[in-house]
Amino acid sequence: MSITLADALANLTVSIDMTDDEDVDPDVCVPWLEDVVDKLGRLSTDDRHRLARMIREVAGREPDARRRAALLETPYHLGLEDPDDE
Repeated sequence: MSITLADALANLTVSIDMTDDEDVDPDVCVPWLEDVVDKLGRLSTDDRHRLARMIREVAGREPDARRRAALLETPYHLGLEDPDDE
């Protein structure tokens, strides 16, 4: 699994999430993200956790505090980890 792919996926997800509803219609983008979550749910548990770790690594390099916070939440939003597991 590639940190570059994790970075691209996480930043695209955060960018969509942080965009105003007037700029990106939620009725259009929510099904896209649901499809991504479905596909990621097919990964093995180990691969999901590995991807979550990579996304947290990406977040750690993000200079913007708001985006960094959103990136840190991304593993949960993508169904890679359950917040109750911590």
